[in-house]
Amino acid sequence: MKTFPVLAIALLAAFSGNVAAAQDVRLQAIFGSSAMFEIDGRKRVLKSGASSPEGVKLLSVTSEYALVLIDGREQRLTLDAPVATSYAQAGRAEVRLTPDSRGHYSTTAWINGRRVPVMVDTGATSIAFNYPTARNLGLDLSRARPLNVSTASGVERAYSLQLDSVTIGGIKVHNVQATVLGNDFPQVTLLGNSFLSRVDMQQQDGLLLLRARN
Repeated sequence: MKTFPVLAIALLAAFSGNVAAAQDVRLQAIFGSSAMFEIDGRKRVLKSGASSPEGVKLLSVTSEYALVLIDGREQRLTLDAPVATSYAQAGRAEVRLTPDSRGHYSTTAWINGRRVPVMVDTGATSIAFNYPTARNLGLDLSRARPLNVSTASGVERAYSLQLDSVTIGGIKVHNVQATVLGNDFPQVTLLGNSFLSRVDMQQQDGLLLLRARN
């Protein structure tokens, strides 16, 4: 498989083998008894008990999560995992990525609860950050293991550490290995095999499918 860098994310649901109509529902903010969502690309602010024109109902909201009803199924969205997912027959969350004009696959991940743009790279051993991104994530490099890595510009100082969690759509993986390079490379965080090897991955009709493992 070639290296894939990303543009779009679509989430599907299936019940007893029947696929429901797809809806892209994302939690963006919580304030009081209301929450702001992006539903099929449109901003919606809902109060508890209200429904959007798209049929998404906000059942309840706390300072930590929003409980919504989508296609008859309750889902709990948090700011850590804000994207509504549906489930395949075995109950597995699925994410579909669409390639960009160069054939690269990119999306948004939530790493240790913070939003980070990532590019799928099957040639990368682990998730790879540049130093500014690691600093913005609040990663403690004083506890990381130092190492040297070879790059196009020569041998660079780097650090190896464990991430608490990496979430893409409804897929959440804990204790994920990451490498931090001590400069501005890579410009986009690489989603490598320390995450990809722990999900099921498949190419289908030009899309890249990621599925959570049971």
